[in-house]
This record gives sequence, structure tokens and C-alpha cells, in this order.
Amino acid sequence: MSLIEKKNLNYLTTVEQFFLSLKDSGLHLSASDTHLIGQWEGRGVDVNHLCRAIEKGYAKAGKQERSPNPKWSLTRLEDYIEQELQRAAR
Repeated sequence: MSLIEKKNLNYLTTVEQFFLSLKDSGLHLSASDTHLIGQWEGRGVDVNHLCRAIEKGYAKAGKQERSPNPKWSLTRLEDYIEQELQRAAR
């Protein structure tokens, strides 16, 4: 028996695969990133809007990052992503 409900699997998988391909590294997300995705889903954030917000947040953070190889996570990018989600909701 899976701990993830079947209806949640598509949302989670879509966001996970999108983010991992965007950062071009990793095999899976951390538990905190998975939890964060569940929160967005619980709030009713459309998966396509979320992926666009992740992409824009990732780009913004990348411009501000000083380290040549930052270790990105959704949790680390959460503020940028939330800003993009709010901007899109206006």
C-alpha cells in the first residue's frame, strides 16, 4: 500500500520531473520538497502555473546566486516561487 494517494501521484510526479529536469540533476526530491508540493496542491495551485512559477523563480534565484554551483531545492526557492504565484494571481 502506497503512502501517496493515487490522485496525488500525477501532481507530485509532474512537479518533481519538471524541477529535476530544470536543474538538470538529482533522482528525486527531498521529503521537505515533496511536502511543499503537497501544500501547493492542497491550496489548489494549478500544476501548470506552479511549474511556470518554479521556472521563473529558479531563473531569478540563479541571477542573484553568487555560488557557481548552488544546490537548489524547492524549499530553498520557495520565496521566489510564492512571489511568482502571487504575481500570476493578480
